[in-house]
Amino acid sequence: MHTTRRTTMLLAILALLPAATGTALAAAPEDPLYVGWAVADITPPKPVALVGQMHKRISKSVHDPLSATVLALETRGPGGRKEQAIAVSCDLVGIKKVTQDKIKELVKAKLADFDADKLFMHGTHTHTGPPLDESFGTLYDVSKDPGVWKAAEYAEFFYGRVVEAVVKAWEGRKPGGMSWALGQAVVGHNRRAVYADGRSVMYGNTNQPDFLSLEGYEDHGLELLFFWSADAKLTGMLINVACPSQETEGESYLSADFWHEVRQEIGKRYGKDVHVFAQCAPSGDQSPHLLWRQKAEQIMLQRKGISRRQEIALRIARGVDEAFPCAKKDVKTRLVFKHVVARVDLPLYQPAPKTFYEADGTRPVELHVLRLGDVAMATNPFELFLDYGVRIEAQSKAVLTLLVQLSGQGCGYLPTAKAVAGGGYSADKFWVGPEGGKVLVEQTVRHINQLWEP
Repeated sequence: MHTTRRTTMLLAILALLPAATGTALAAAPEDPLYVGWAVADITPPKPVALVGQMHKRISKSVHDPLSATVLALETRGPGGRKEQAIAVSCDLVGIKKVTQDKIKELVKAKLADFDADKLFMHGTHTHTGPPLDESFGTLYDVSKDPGVWKAAEYAEFFYGRVVEAVVKAWEGRKPGGMSWALGQAVVGHNRRAVYADGRSVMYGNTNQPDFLSLEGYEDHGLELLFFWSADAKLTGMLINVACPSQETEGESYLSADFWHEVRQEIGKRYGKDVHVFAQCAPSGDQSPHLLWRQKAEQIMLQRKGISRRQEIALRIARGVDEAFPCAKKDVKTRLVFKHVVARVDLPLYQPAPKTFYEADGTRPVELHVLRLGDVAMATNPFELFLDYGVRIEAQSKAVLTLLVQLSGQGCGYLPTAKAVAGGGYSADKFWVGPEGGKVLVEQTVRHINQLWEP
């Protein structure tokens, strides 16, 4: 009996050893990090249609410039081992597949040492920027507006400026470091009001007896990555917020919306040469607009002598200030870097528009999933309702998970089952619904967590 027990214990110990040894042997390598930055002015020099409202607006002026900010990352290890990514943040309503594919094609011809498939782009979702293609149909048709650039004309201008910036960022990459921090800034608010009869209305009136609640959660997390030169100087910061840049609505001028004021404020505090890389996290049911307390908020702005956009910028900058000392304490010049480009087929909602059916009734999407040390980053092509982002972050093995919507394709809203039941704009017309959202969450989580496996 004693021998049998001892043998059983020995076998149990031996069973554990291969896993432990294998984990140690397969630990992901930490390699030196190289970082490059560039910024392109993508403000059209001629009048254009402005995307974001259900009617045509022609730009009459430039309120503030539109930018495309490029962040190039690479690690290099022994034996030719390397990993790469180029991310491009654009002050536009979004980025569609035709645009990203064209940029990849042009970059591939210019950068022999970069895998063009590992370039990804996203929009900040400003409603005061131009379209890049004619897919909006007659809504923004300017063919009879003399002197106004068509979408294709602006696209050629955009391609030239962005590719030049991508090449500059990639060729200018230098040894550097990265650190992360988590702060707080109240920017986005749920914009769907729920009523006693079960209806949900985007920007619905809350000052009526049958108003019950807002439909969903809000995320005020300020997820931050800081990038440093070899001599420990800050070169740029990535700021991820769960809110589209839509404080400015319905105007007839070009604008980056509140990200312009954010860049100004960060420049004052950290230096004009510090880059600001804006990311819009899942926020299909969010906006900076207020559904209640509007009067008090407006009076407070008047007392402060600032605009709503300036208020948002100050909140973000204060959040950065609070987190920055913590980020300085843990800068990594060597880190684990992995970048997976995943193609996933999502089931279409039934009934879905026939024009968007693929042969097997699915919507193929491209996801970019990255590991940067303790941090994960994952893209999606939707105006993704916040709850899906919360699910992904909650199930991620990363210490901090940054999600980016409106990236690489134009796939419209992806509402939750609760939103579909309530109806209303943003949850009444879509291609991929809650079942597809479930698959998107599962596949994103799977790809993220695989980057942490031995």
